[in-house]
Amino acid sequence: MRSKHVYANVDLFKDYLAGDSFAGDWDDDSIVIRNLLESASRAIESYVGNRSFAPFKATREYDLGRGELRKRSEFPRTAEYSLATDPVLGVVPLSDWLTAAPTTVTAYDASARDTSTVLTEGLSNDYLLEPYAQAPYHTLKLSENTVENLSAGQKTLTILGQWGWQNDTISETTQNGAISSTTATAVTMASASASVYIGDTILLGTEQMYVSAKSGVNLTVIRGVNGTTAATHSDGASISRYLYPSDVSEACLAIARDSFRSREAGTTAIIGTGGAAITRPGSEVRAILRMLNNYNQTRDLSGVYF
Repeated sequence: MRSKHVYANVDLFKDYLAGDSFAGDWDDDSIVIRNLLESASRAIESYVGNRSFAPFKATREYDLGRGELRKRSEFPRTAEYSLATDPVLGVVPLSDWLTAAPTTVTAYDASARDTSTVLTEGLSNDYLLEPYAQAPYHTLKLSENTVENLSAGQKTLTILGQWGWQNDTISETTQNGAISSTTATAVTMASASASVYIGDTILLGTEQMYVSAKSGVNLTVIRGVNGTTAATHSDGASISRYLYPSDVSEACLAIARDSFRSREAGTTAIIGTGGAAITRPGSEVRAILRMLNNYNQTRDLSGVYF
């Protein structure tokens, strides 16, 4: 799984279908609904190029001057450039969204990776991120003021960073009791009215946790998701919940609804026989996903090539 972010939670889905008066026996369906929401979230990420709408930590590795980047018009042709000895142009499409400036950007001299240089962000330093105005960033380019180069070869550029469309959270409650083990899967909330539900991703300190079950103030979680590291947490630690773009959450609910209704109706496309037969409406997933086309229109590259 690319990320453990699910863009709508189980209780929100119940309200979406039945309003605030949904039946209590729906609790028996929580696992099924959670699985549907997870599947819908993966479909959304796949549609926008395997990108996440919330943060996860990972190291990306790039081949420069070769492979797909070599085919792009802004990169030099072999006849004009020696891939073995010369640096490549300093514009790299990241093929993902960065929520903030990377933790570490490392440039290697060649595929052998014998020597490397850690690059620093900033106009007077080594590289800039585009768009200049705000995250998410989708392009890295060398600053005109740098003395560093990007070299051709395999894995000659690595970026450790926090990837995703946005990094928005809301503080919901605090923890009641310390978590002294990095493998413990129980989190107790101080407030039963906190808006944390099955399917949410929560943040304690720098650790992300995925809520797989809930009973009152007691959460069952998957520890250290999205590239974060499981850690201990003191009594009273703040519990925050991740927020997602509203249109993405709406699409997740709509796709899960489509799957839920198909599950309830069975797999028969035609109901009845003869003149009384009716055809069950087809899947709405493609139409729902098209609601997110604006995210696919984010340009891979922009600006001036030098």
